[in-house]
Amino acid sequence: MKFSVIVPVYNAENYLHKLVESVLQQTYKDYELILVDDGSTDGSYALMQQYAKRYDQIKAYTKENTGPGMTRKFGFEKATGDLLFFVDSDDWIANLTVLEEIHNTFIKHSTVDVLFFDREDIIGNTKEVIRGFEEIEEGVHNINEIREVIRPGLGAKILKRNILTPDMFIESKVFEDLFTTYLYLEKCNTFYYSSKSYYTIYHDVNSNSLSSNETAESFNKSLEMILMIYEKINNRALKYSLELRMATLFTSYWKSIIKKEKGYNSETIRKNIRRIVSILKDNNIILKPNEKKLAKAVECGRELICMNKKKIKQFLLGQLDNLEHINAVMGEKKKFRDKRRVEICNSTKLSQEQIDSVEKLYKNNYGKKIPLTWHKSYTAHTGRFD
Repeated sequence: MKFSVIVPVYNAENYLHKLVESVLQQTYKDYELILVDDGSTDGSYALMQQYAKRYDQIKAYTKENTGPGMTRKFGFEKATGDLLFFVDSDDWIANLTVLEEIHNTFIKHSTVDVLFFDREDIIGNTKEVIRGFEEIEEGVHNINEIREVIRPGLGAKILKRNILTPDMFIESKVFEDLFTTYLYLEKCNTFYYSSKSYYTIYHDVNSNSLSSNETAESFNKSLEMILMIYEKINNRALKYSLELRMATLFTSYWKSIIKKEKGYNSETIRKNIRRIVSILKDNNIILKPNEKKLAKAVECGRELICMNKKKIKQFLLGQLDNLEHINAVMGEKKKFRDKRRVEICNSTKLSQEQIDSVEKLYKNNYGKKIPLTWHKSYTAHTGRFD
């Protein structure tokens, strides 16, 4: 089976060599490396031409700037391989045997339509393995078994050229890879998940690609894109995974509102959020929080208070027992002034005795019962828009 490694390139002359070398050094040699320059203003295309002259397996193309979506499409239309590996120009293939191992997986499991695998993220001097799935075990699965968020990046997936079509690409500044992923998966029956890290992503600490640089405008484009994808697909499992991503966007929206970040209270964003809330409510979506992050959210009127799961557990174990610590667990003092609605959202399974003890302690300290409700998981639909 032949690989087509497709790389959209934009102003990457300082990074491209690492990617190209990671491909050239592969032990499996039946591949082509397609480099597509997306109107770079540096020396990227000249470097690409040098590589193409030295190695027959490398093809270099240039086009006017359109963005990564249409650039990947251009490369796809030039591809002749059976398996497609989309790699960004500042990333690289993790080790020398990746293509060989992937080839062997597809030979052994010939019915597999797509391969998912883990990736390694490098941010500055720190490294972290990002799992392809949190709940799915390694092996062959039906697409309908996906019951969690699907990561958007194409780099941690191997697609088949006979399934991918040109209309599965779109140009957008955000989620263009998510669009391709879901439209492709809609045509698939089975996938293989490998827990090996085959792909390395490098984030420059000063890069504008980091999520911390998100703006209200890009956030709204994310909402529009995910709603459009949702309308285009019919598979219920895939729709469910998109609903989970909608729930995370909904949570991000409320965090931005609380922080009073510029532009997030615009009518356009509110309109898209209402559409998302309607979908989540209609489908009774429940989102399990990431254990590694601030896990919970509390709505107090129209305010969300983040809570640390470790503190909650300490409280339930009796390690925190005074009012000051309780306030630290449940949120800042004076945030309970609006008693219209207070929800404590927690993924930890709680006994009725634990729930009663929390409510009793609050009643004793505040002089009256707080309308406190514990949930076994995070309920996405908690917003009110008026």
